[in-house]
Amino acid sequence: MTDILDTSADGSVDAAVAAAIATLWPAGDSLEGTQVHMLVDGAADPQLAARIRLGKLDHDCLFAGPLTARLQAAAPWLVHLSAASAQTRELIGRAACHQGILVTAPAHVSTRQLRLHFKKLLWVRDESGRELYFRFYDPRVLAIYLPTCTPEEKRIVFGPAQALHCMDADGLRSFHPR
Repeated sequence: MTDILDTSADGSVDAAVAAAIATLWPAGDSLEGTQVHMLVDGAADPQLAARIRLGKLDHDCLFAGPLTARLQAAAPWLVHLSAASAQTRELIGRAACHQGILVTAPAHVSTRQLRLHFKKLLWVRDESGRELYFRFYDPRVLAIYLPTCTPEEKRIVFGPAQALHCMDADGLRSFHPR
């Protein structure tokens, strides 16, 4: 797997990735502790979906049913991360490049449960009742949207997740349901 990140001369993306890993897994990787997932924006890179499917991390597409190769490549993917995985480091680096958001959830919440929850958020209705696709997993969208939510809207968005995290070269920005 080649490094896809454009790291600045001062290594700020690498440093941000290392800091995010230390923050997200403060007690190390454990199946009993908080679990970390990433909602990856497949549309950000046409090769990303194939890399996820070929990787060793547990993953699931948010879109259901038979998909064309093009739609599968552009779909959002939920990936269960592991602190020690090189693929995790790559994906968190992608998060720093606005290619997805990070999700923390209790150990008893499975990747499948998160997928079922998040796929419910893909479609919203505007004031006239028209259905619109909602790319909430784009960190630039989420960081603007969440601060405008009522407590009830936050409860709906977060579902079983403990926190949602947006990342950039400066580091991790965390949002909580309360």
